[in-house]
Amino acid sequence: MKIAIIGVGLAGLTLAQKLARQHQVTVFEKARGPGGRMSTRRADPFAFDHGAQYFTASDPRFQAFIDDQIQAGLISPWPVEIALHGGARISDKPKYVATPGMNAVCKALASSLDVQSQAHVETLISVPGGWQLSFKDGAVAGPFDWVVSTAPAEQTQTLLPEQFSGQASLRDVDMSGCFALMLGFEDSLDLPFAALKSATPPIGWMALNSAKPGRPAATALLIQSDNAWAEAHLEDDPSSVMQTLLDAGSELTGLDLASASHQVLHRWRYASTPKSADRPFLIDPNLHLAACGDWCLGGKVEAAYLSAAALADQFESLTKA
Repeated sequence: MKIAIIGVGLAGLTLAQKLARQHQVTVFEKARGPGGRMSTRRADPFAFDHGAQYFTASDPRFQAFIDDQIQAGLISPWPVEIALHGGARISDKPKYVATPGMNAVCKALASSLDVQSQAHVETLISVPGGWQLSFKDGAVAGPFDWVVSTAPAEQTQTLLPEQFSGQASLRDVDMSGCFALMLGFEDSLDLPFAALKSATPPIGWMALNSAKPGRPAATALLIQSDNAWAEAHLEDDPSSVMQTLLDAGSELTGLDLASASHQVLHRWRYASTPKSADRPFLIDPNLHLAACGDWCLGGKVEAAYLSAAALADQFESLTKA
């Protein structure tokens, strides 16, 4: 079958790699490169994991995937002691990061696939023989026998037609935003922690990115906002958001973080999933449309992998039938 997958994060790439063993798969992504929320932002000499910070494993299938990637040199354990602030809690499960940046695993998965970057899919068009994809620049691709969206739930809801059987589940998903402030310093920082989780807004997380395994030595500090705070301020002036996070970060560390020579703010509109679809994937066998992603199972990196793996198994069952 000819299958189009929309989205080049871990879910889309995992699904594509599994399906490409038997089918003709093309992955479409509106950004310039792979990663999704497992992205790495580089601004020489600094590098920032400005999305997902680390991941853990509960399911043996994802642990096996991690172990394989460790053997390939793409994942490293991160035995960091995370400081807790304001009553924050954190899992005691082993923590891992991709190396040399969080997007390393996605880049490796994409290297063997047909990935079309900077291809912003706007609509699906039903045509004889399947579905065509219509892009923002006016181009079209297809027809494809199946189309799978791994975009965030709200974007997937807009993209897939109203008659898609999973629309009610998509509407029920709740995703929240986050701001990521990337700070680069000419000199080292005398920080009281390498990473901190906070339960006191506006800050939700801080980490010395340059202290993670395999990262460039240039001092790179990442501050992520609390998700609920971000939701209340998503449309605020970016300079105001940046100043608020700088002030709060300076207070937490006892340092003047405004001295950073590199200061960039990124807004993630869909960063976490307070309410998931509570099912591994959505599929409409009659329309030949499906959706999967971390939002199906709770918003973690592991959830993205497990959602895609489950949908790949479902495709195998459909093929055999």
